[in-house]
Amino acid sequence: MKTKRILSSTFLLLAFISLASAQRRVDITLKDKSIVSCALDDISYMEIVEAANPGELDGVWYLGWKVTSSATTNSEGAEMLVFYASKMKWVKKASETMYDLTYSGDAIQPGSTFKAKREGSTTALTYTVFAMEGDMLVLKQATTRYYFYKSQFAAVNAKKPESNNYLSRQQYSDPAKLWASNIKGGYSGSQITPMGQHFERFNSASDDDKAWLADPNNQPDLAWHELSGKIWSAKGVNLYPFGSPVPADVNQHAIGDCSMCAVFASFAYIYPEWIKTLIEKNGNNYTVHMFDPKGNPVDVVVDNKIMCNSGGGVDQVTGKNGVVNWATIMEKALMKWETRFQCNKIGGIGTEHAAPPFTGNGASYSIGTGDRLYTSEYRLLVDYALSNGMISVGGFSEGGLQCGPLETVTGHAFTVMYADEGATYSHVMRNPWGNGGSVDGKLEVPMDRSVLTIVDFRLVFPGAQMAQYKKENLGPYTPPRFKPMPIDMNPSEEMLRMYNVRHYTPFPLPEDAEEDVEGDTEE
Repeated sequence: MKTKRILSSTFLLLAFISLASAQRRVDITLKDKSIVSCALDDISYMEIVEAANPGELDGVWYLGWKVTSSATTNSEGAEMLVFYASKMKWVKKASETMYDLTYSGDAIQPGSTFKAKREGSTTALTYTVFAMEGDMLVLKQATTRYYFYKSQFAAVNAKKPESNNYLSRQQYSDPAKLWASNIKGGYSGSQITPMGQHFERFNSASDDDKAWLADPNNQPDLAWHELSGKIWSAKGVNLYPFGSPVPADVNQHAIGDCSMCAVFASFAYIYPEWIKTLIEKNGNNYTVHMFDPKGNPVDVVVDNKIMCNSGGGVDQVTGKNGVVNWATIMEKALMKWETRFQCNKIGGIGTEHAAPPFTGNGASYSIGTGDRLYTSEYRLLVDYALSNGMISVGGFSEGGLQCGPLETVTGHAFTVMYADEGATYSHVMRNPWGNGGSVDGKLEVPMDRSVLTIVDFRLVFPGAQMAQYKKENLGPYTPPRFKPMPIDMNPSEEMLRMYNVRHYTPFPLPEDAEEDVEGDTEE
């Protein structure tokens, strides 16, 4: 018996040591045998409360919105009501207040009321159940309405309840109401040229300009684009490796034109068939239909000589496995266009400057970082822009924040896309590095205000001729299947230096990464 006691004590001591070294948690086994587990470090406090009686409100409700006659504010689920046994506890960030409740009837339904008397007070406030719909409870006290939800996630994601909300779906048919709100900024439209304000001081294409642009032997001026040390080298071209343009075709390499790359990926995401109308192949030459600075049609003809480094490696944008494709040809056409008109250098070109030479429309709005949008409204804004076919590009003002498998990068442009089906995050922003193999650069922007408020947008209106080519039932972006090679997994050291990324965790290379993308290459 003595030995057993010693062993028992030893086992008990080992158990305490194990608890001290591991994270402790509370495990609750429910009647259906499922287990709810929560780390003790995540628990602020616990208490067992008496269940409410029939005809009384029960459970925990998170505050989403507070609406008064003069303002609408969002609580982000930070406040909550706890109902139990004729009691109500109002939990705020720094305080808790208990109330005794007296109900007016035998059932809780819209229109029923209850009185709430604060402990220690002699007067009571009257609350009316304004609405009960599924997991939403709306209480009205005097002229103030409180919108509560069964989960904090639902409270964070709840739409702004006022009918004059500038992002409400009822107003989607009238874009003027959206842009008339105080969220917009940086309008780039022009009364002088459809190409936008930036192009106002530049002339339309002369006959000499048109002739120079139409000659495939005329190469873009690398020195003017500050790309000295690069060479032009003939390469095989496979315009559409996956049969039709897709964002995976756009993978940035040694040129700092991330906004242009993000624009191209947006083209492929929303208007893949329209891209095919822009490019005509004639042997090793490619005619790209564009617009001059005054919005007049102009053709730019380029050959299959691609900008390479001194070792012969392609430094322009390419498809997966380094395949030269439609995006490479369009990038070279833009470099040649800019060489002639000199509106921008290719490095650092802005979204509203890169899209118009192809679309003929330079009208756009910027949506800045900060608190001008509520958390629930970011997804609405993305939905509005994409459903209206806008070329949607965004960025982050802070780097190193985790968004799914990838991190944010500053001074960089991303293509804005819908979230995947059933996702709990807000939206996708694809990095034009296209890194991560099958991830293809997709950042999953969380429904987290600390991340959402560092996001900015540049939303460019499409050209009139593009509407007929808009992809039907535009939904989430699923990258095509391909066999990754090293070039598809991680940005180059040159790219990391270009965007001042000091700490980068590389993706591991798959074991079967040596195979090339399927499809014949045109010579």
